Amino acid sequence: MCSPVQAVRIIFFSSSRSSRFLAAARPLSLAENSCLTRPFKLNVTIPPAMVWTRREFMRGLAAAGLVGVSATSTYASLVEPRAYELTETDIPIRDLPPAFDGFRIAQVSDLHHSLIVPHADVERIVRLTQSLNADMIALTGDYTTARASYVEPCAELLGRLSAPAGVWAVLGNHDHYTDPELTARALTRARINVLNNANTTITRGNDALQLVGIDDWSWGKSDFARALRGVDAHRPSLLLSHQPIVLDLPQTEGISLILSGHTHGGQLRLPLVGAPVRFVNEFKYLRGHYQRNGTHLYVSRGTGTVGLPIRFGARPEIAVLRLRRTPEQS
Repeated sequence: MCSPVQAVRIIFFSSSRSSRFLAAARPLSLAENSCLTRPFKLNVTIPPAMVWTRREFMRGLAAAGLVGVSATSTYASLVEPRAYELTETDIPIRDLPPAFDGFRIAQVSDLHHSLIVPHADVERIVRLTQSLNADMIALTGDYTTARASYVEPCAELLGRLSAPAGVWAVLGNHDHYTDPELTARALTRARINVLNNANTTITRGNDALQLVGIDDWSWGKSDFARALRGVDAHRPSLLLSHQPIVLDLPQTEGISLILSGHTHGGQLRLPLVGAPVRFVNEFKYLRGHYQRNGTHLYVSRGTGTVGLPIRFGARPEIAVLRLRRTPEQS
């Protein structure tokens, strides 16, 4: 039996001969060939520290798991809840007037100003939103979580927002937990236009766009007959609704685009599992862009948290929706 060193020497020098003296190459000698075709013994000693018993292995695995859980918990509670993502999505709108091609709407949803979403967080969200220089700002509900003492401070911060086509708002389910009348009054005092089952028209030059807002559907406060009164079904229209499930209602057929929130994008989305909590059909539309029967829906992941002060796999979002004319119009 030859040693590993002998084998390496034979291979090296033989290949060296072949490359340098290809014309004079010779076959390996019988001894060399015999050495390479027979197994050789490699003596390696594993240090005692590398030999684990099954119990030690399981302990190490458990320790690694605890480290992973600790790191994930730290990220979910301290990092992701404030890792605001600025997104921009093009939405093709049929029959969109030329003056509104490229019209940018910044959407802020689900602030949940509370003990776990403090003043500094809301202030930063307002600053980031204003920096987007959008043509219009849409606020789609849940400004506070449940305590009336947070309503005025939140409205005061939101009052710093401004846009050429205005700042428009609707109420969410948590605004009804708090105090809907108080919330609407505070927003109005902050020069924010509250569309509570109402509609208006936004103009640019000679072109116009219909804007509709409805009160929270889950509280049974949505009055579509009142909100849509005077709206021309043959002209483009936008709808602000805290609850995205209204996309499935017959009353929203013919609406060009619905902007919603409520779901927090799942807030806690586990790998291979997704959001662990869903409420019947409320979270059928969880996040992002959907389309049904010609109506577009955008569901914002929101910026705040409720229940637990954590987010995982659902970064808080400030969305920009850019309206575009459809290809046949271009």
